Amino acid sequence: MSKIDSISNDDNKGISRRTFLRSTTMIAGGATAGMFIPGAVDKVNALDLMKQSNQPEVIITAKGRALIAKMQAQKKILLIDSMIFAYKPNRGKAPTENEPLQPNEIVHNAKIQQQIRLSEDAIALSTTLDSDVGPFKFNWSCLYCSEYDTIIAITYPKLTTKTVDGPGVKGNTLIRSFILNYSNIAEITNSTIMAAGPSFMAHQRLDNVENLALQAIIDQQGKDWFIKNGFMVLPMEGVYKVMAGVAYISGHRIELENNRVIDASNKPFYIYVDAYKNNNDIDGLETKFNIIISNKDLKNYVNTDGVHHYYCKLCQVMTDGSVSDLRPQNMVVDKGWAEAKDHQAIESVSGLKIYPISRNLAVGDTIPEGYNGLRINDKIYRVVCHGDVNEIDTNTTFIIVDKQKYYLQPCIEGQSFYSIDNLADYAPLSDWGDKINYAAEICRKDGLILWIPNKVYRFNKTIELKDINVQWDGTLELCSNIIGVILKYNVNLVGKPIIMRSKSLAYFDKAMVMLTSSSEKFEGKWVTKGCIENKISQLNIINGWIDYDYTAHGIVADQTKLTGQGLVLLAGSWTAGLTKRRSHEYVWRNFISDVYVDGFEQPYVLQAVIDDITPNRWITWVNGNKLHNLCARRFKQGFVVKSPLLRPNGKIGGEVAGNTCASLDFQWSRVSAEAFLICEGRNNKFELMGWDAPKTATNTIQFLRGNTFPPGYAEASGNIVELYGATLGKLNGSDLSPLVYESNPGLNTFIAEGYVARNIMPELSPPTVGSALTNSYIPKLDNFLAFINHRPRCYTQLLKNGKLQSKVDLTPMFDFNPESSVRLEVEKGDEYKVIISLEGARNHFNMIGSTLGYNQLSAGIIDIDLHDRHKKSVYSSRQTLKTANVTGFINAANIKTIVITYSGFEQAGQLNISALYGQTYNRNASQGFMTADGACWMQDDIKINKAGAGVVIRDEVNGQLYRIAIANGELKLEPAKK
Repeated sequence: MSKIDSISNDDNKGISRRTFLRSTTMIAGGATAGMFIPGAVDKVNALDLMKQSNQPEVIITAKGRALIAKMQAQKKILLIDSMIFAYKPNRGKAPTENEPLQPNEIVHNAKIQQQIRLSEDAIALSTTLDSDVGPFKFNWSCLYCSEYDTIIAITYPKLTTKTVDGPGVKGNTLIRSFILNYSNIAEITNSTIMAAGPSFMAHQRLDNVENLALQAIIDQQGKDWFIKNGFMVLPMEGVYKVMAGVAYISGHRIELENNRVIDASNKPFYIYVDAYKNNNDIDGLETKFNIIISNKDLKNYVNTDGVHHYYCKLCQVMTDGSVSDLRPQNMVVDKGWAEAKDHQAIESVSGLKIYPISRNLAVGDTIPEGYNGLRINDKIYRVVCHGDVNEIDTNTTFIIVDKQKYYLQPCIEGQSFYSIDNLADYAPLSDWGDKINYAAEICRKDGLILWIPNKVYRFNKTIELKDINVQWDGTLELCSNIIGVILKYNVNLVGKPIIMRSKSLAYFDKAMVMLTSSSEKFEGKWVTKGCIENKISQLNIINGWIDYDYTAHGIVADQTKLTGQGLVLLAGSWTAGLTKRRSHEYVWRNFISDVYVDGFEQPYVLQAVIDDITPNRWITWVNGNKLHNLCARRFKQGFVVKSPLLRPNGKIGGEVAGNTCASLDFQWSRVSAEAFLICEGRNNKFELMGWDAPKTATNTIQFLRGNTFPPGYAEASGNIVELYGATLGKLNGSDLSPLVYESNPGLNTFIAEGYVARNIMPELSPPTVGSALTNSYIPKLDNFLAFINHRPRCYTQLLKNGKLQSKVDLTPMFDFNPESSVRLEVEKGDEYKVIISLEGARNHFNMIGSTLGYNQLSAGIIDIDLHDRHKKSVYSSRQTLKTANVTGFINAANIKTIVITYSGFEQAGQLNISALYGQTYNRNASQGFMTADGACWMQDDIKINKAGAGVVIRDEVNGQLYRIAIANGELKLEPAKK
């Protein structure tokens, strides 16, 4: 056997085809758990892989062990449903116990897609990230149980980059798997048994993709082929030189960077190239190779470790030392052909037409028309010019063509990203705000992804983004009192974006990030495109006056600097000074998730305005946006909705409605906080976790009026607030009163721990301290007419032109959902009458109202009549029919019948009655409460309405209680029992 000389390119790096997959602060802890597999386990026995693997160590956390033990003891199923990925810039060498994970470190959260039982004590869990997921990078991963908010196990994978599909480029598809070892873990996780020859479908799908790509290369150019003299073997004074170059072996690309020499005797023999790759080594899928000699024919094979070896003969060395080249001659291609193919590939993915093809640009060249990319010093630069090249700057910042200077903008070769760093030395622009706007315009024109690398960029000019994908990995530091970043429409913002108010900025009262869009000129006409389809995730808005160096929660250097707004959705951009042109503006269908705001007066604002010049002309609205998982700390007013709802002419304008705001996580600050939520809009939904509001806090949730219409007209109504958290979650019944304020109580819904604070029959309990007159919320009293048909001896009738309409469902009149209604057809001259009989209660009303939702009707009249038990009219009102009609505060006592009549219609149409509602006061007098209710001639005096009841007074010296009572016409003072 001849001496074998081996050459390896193990240091040659390739592109991995697999990698993989982020919500609140979580704590982890530790015990050895098994192993982390950066791919599936379908090519080898999983248990053997566990024993032999040198993959990163997996640690079961302290909380994970406790939860597993608990579930085993209770014989419950543990659902490990997520795999969380994070990037920790200061990660240690190995996972440790009780290791913290901060929200701003999380980059992705993926659902577990495969869970397999390997043995009673071992399970495998896997997830796949398709090519449309990303982009991000990670060096930390964990298994997570969302049901119990617990990290089960963690590991430290090596730094991995996940790319994403873009124009002209395909993102990578990655798999990540855990094998988890714990006694009887398979039983409590309900894992299924893995069949012989285990297979993860995602892995198989990736293999199919790769095999198809390899087969395409083979079909187009051949199984083994070489570029010009690459890997050619030449005899040299008794040794043999292998020429540097590129080859494709069974479709796999390899490259020998420098000539190599082989010294061998025992002629004759063959020289082979042995290309190999381990298909199970998911993080190292680049093809490696050796150059070997053998006197035998070698065939492709797969060894016991699952490594695929592909052989190709380079030459045969004869007995006399001569060499016969055995490389497939019809597969030795010209370098120019390969360079042209390479050139076409670069043009395809970069979106450029590049000149020259196979060399660098030189002085004296003539650039033809139609090119927008130049090859200079082996790099590609974006520039549009043509003509004779007079000069090329030695620093490659500009070229001079036909005596005209053109600045060069580098692009990332082979990718669709355009880095703002390309403009670091771009002399015409000095501020990073201007540079980013300039780069955004380049990307918008050429379909590129704007890339903000992981650095700090200080800027003083407002950044405006529209119609663009942004990979934002760095920090934008706002250094001037201006709006920081404006998103207009179709902006997809991903990465780990951070925008920070600079500590050098002494005064700030603007918005850090704003979603708004004024009218634009399109084909010579001004049109309203709307602020729509923006997608924001993982955005951190930070006040630089908070020092995070010593604690993750941060220390405030100066409380007076916690000013300005965080994230603002604004319809009415002229109010922010962004335009002088007034127009219709709307903010709609925007998707915002995982945002953290710290240190601003108003972290989140939704605002629509009425034009102050021509208020009845323009319509603005902020409707139908989805905001999820918003966190805020150190604020004055956590979430603010500003909305006048209607224009002076009574038509819709300045509306904020139909927005879903879920998982709001707000931390009360004893120094600055005033309210969690202030809302002037309608039909919005808020899921609020309010933390640590003190017991003395009042009006933490406020529903106010943003207009001067009469009460009951254009109110903040129909909003739903679900309350959770350490403070709000414990509220129920009247305890809600001090924390919630409504300018017109009873128009919104509050839910706390399953308790719906609305539509409760007041007969079930006495009145509560606090009332509508004190502007605090009393859920058991305000919406008295809700579910009126369910009350004993109370019923409702509907008459049309005097005829009973028995088949009409009247329930929607009383559920107070403005989106539902009783829909009635109207002909000219029709009259509809609603009669509410209250025979089972004694009721004193402050107000009666009727709401017609948003319908625009022709002329009409509404009559509201209230009758006592003698059928005598106590109150009567006639009004012009509007969206909402109310009596105002009336103090109508002992009402037994309410009659509301709709009439005076001058044309056919539809009458949609959304709601009938009423406010009462001291409803159930039989409970023994004092009142001046006008029920007898003592109208202005206090009376006691229950036999045996009296006035109780306290002795200030000894605290004894005494009751003042009358017996047989005599006034007595007797001790009162507690």
